[in-house]
Amino acid sequence: MTDSTMAVSWAEMDFCFYKLKRAGSFATSLIDTIFKADDDNRARLAKGFPELVEVINRFNREKGYWADLVERWNESYPNGKLIA
Repeated sequence: MTDSTMAVSWAEMDFCFYKLKRAGSFATSLIDTIFKADDDNRARLAKGFPELVEVINRFNREKGYWADLVERWNESYPNGKLIA
């Protein structure tokens, strides 16, 4: 698990807006595509969007990452509450 005092990165912010259903159409389509991509295509997407692919990989594979991100997001942006 990461340090909960760490700031929310831009890629994490994009992902949180996606989870809140407040991301723009491009970000929504991109994140949907990353989720659907197989490993080879996800690696290709990571060449253009490495930070965002890393966030989604961590969301899918790293226990406790989402809860930590939600905690950091809610501390930084109390008006846009996320729930883990």
